[in-house]
Amino acid sequence: MWKNEKKWGIILGKKDSITKDYMGNPDRFADLFNGYCFHGSEVVLPSELRDMDSTSVVVPYGSDGATVPTQKNRDVLKVLTKTDGKAAYCILGVENQSEVHTAMPVKNMLYDAMTFANQISAAANSHKNNHDKASDDAEFLSGFFRSDKLLPVVTIVVHWGADEWDAPVSLQEMYQDDINDSLLQYSPDYHINLVSPAMMSDGELDIFKSDLREVLKFIKHSKDKKSIQDLVDKDPKYKSLNREAAQTISVCANVDFKIPEGEEQIDMCKAIEDMKEDARNEGRMETKSQIAMSMLRKNEPVEIIIEYTGLSDQQIQKLAQQI
Repeated sequence: MWKNEKKWGIILGKKDSITKDYMGNPDRFADLFNGYCFHGSEVVLPSELRDMDSTSVVVPYGSDGATVPTQKNRDVLKVLTKTDGKAAYCILGVENQSEVHTAMPVKNMLYDAMTFANQISAAANSHKNNHDKASDDAEFLSGFFRSDKLLPVVTIVVHWGADEWDAPVSLQEMYQDDINDSLLQYSPDYHINLVSPAMMSDGELDIFKSDLREVLKFIKHSKDKKSIQDLVDKDPKYKSLNREAAQTISVCANVDFKIPEGEEQIDMCKAIEDMKEDARNEGRMETKSQIAMSMLRKNEPVEIIIEYTGLSDQQIQKLAQQI
């Protein structure tokens, strides 16, 4: 059991690493927010994005009673600047999910809350370092002056799986069912901004302009071999796909095609055909091995087996050791 858990952890770790690098690209990052928030209009420009420290301190939630704050890294966090490129305008975050997370509203809410808390701490430290004088006790105690303002935080969750997101997308969906409605209206809610390809039509995915479009479409159709073949055959963009995009498709759609070393543009049509040919060759080799094993059990001479199957003497000797 431990070995399986370790293997699964390695797979998820690889997916997380590749999707984080993929979405860290300013062009794709901007494209995601332009598509989701502005219906494809180029409002967020890659040149206006600046990387932020993605480390937050959060209190873990769960049933183990843990109370010691722990550091967690947000996947990708950038500040959007406007006008002169220096004035901060908004904080944008991306959370990559290889698998469905059943407590995503709480996880995201914690991250967003800590991003706000970090802004308050930064304001307080700035006032302290500059020896700013608080106007009253309220400002002195909080360190946050009435003239201070927070930057809004917008986080988009990208689900890199081919299955539909079948978990809560809001905090109130996680509450038990028999809560009085009059009381519930005073409880805060939190909604996640979700991009899940399996729940979007091809037309909705066309809102993205970067190769994010090709990656999400491939993942969406990845469970249907014919659908995938039609997709890559009909869309010329799959003829020359960025290497990072191809790697993201490979790990997220569980398609084990070869990505040639040193090549930055990948022909997905050829990659899929090569993968099919490799599978056919493996099938033929397996058939040859089965025939050779049968002949060995009948004590047929090795020379005859070589002539009949085309296997080498060394391959036949290895098969003989299995009998």
